Amino acid sequence: MYDLDKRLFVGVKISTKLQNELDHCARDTERYFKEDKVEYLQVVTLGEERLIGRFLQDGFPVNDIDNVSRNIRSIVQLVAPRYRVEDSSIQIYADCTVRSVRES
Repeated sequence: MYDLDKRLFVGVKISTKLQNELDHCARDTERYFKEDKVEYLQVVTLGEERLIGRFLQDGFPVNDIDNVSRNIRSIVQLVAPRYRVEDSSIQIYADCTVRSVRES
């Protein structure tokens, strides 16, 4: 479990359409969200919602937020090419406990 005590997570809510794309992605792209590596995306739960995105480290530079947003969009497009990630769908989540789906 990720014990986040106020860590930030930047990500997209996983809709039914996006979940379907993730479930049927090319085998060679699964690593981008199924492996537990910092450079890849994480699938986590937040209450009843599932999110895909990445954690920000303490002291993350504010001016690099755009890079994180572009990176998330790029990886989701690579894994789920028929799913369009809207700019407004990438959000920052904080002050909550986010659990790794692998441990749910």
